[in-house]
Amino acid sequence: MLIENSSDLIRSVTQGQLASGQVVDIAQLINGQVLVISQDALALYTDAKWVGDALGNGLKASVTIPEGYHLDGAGAGFIEEHRAGYVGLAQGRVLLITLNDVQMFPSKEDALRNQNELVRLPLGDA
Repeated sequence: MLIENSSDLIRSVTQGQLASGQVVDIAQLINGQVLVISQDALALYTDAKWVGDALGNGLKASVTIPEGYHLDGAGAGFIEEHRAGYVGLAQGRVLLITLNDVQMFPSKEDALRNQNELVRLPLGDA
């Protein structure tokens, strides 16, 4: 008998809202941390309860997505698909989640070649 284990690093994805009113995708990671994806930034929180906190409690790290590469979820969210450490985003952008970092690339081809990285968000303790 085979034991089924998932290699997916994301447990669940929900939509939420920041204190500014901006809509975000909230990805619950298997390590308990929360990756928040907005139109113009990626952020890492210790727990989903802190997303939207006006004081920034629970925020571990954040990076701004360069202008020209901002996401447009058009109400449907920014995450289109995910499996293992691969996350397909709106506009063909890609996130790769590794043990240490979340990397954003302009396309699947760039992610596959590990070139033209747009931003990197550390997952470890700072």
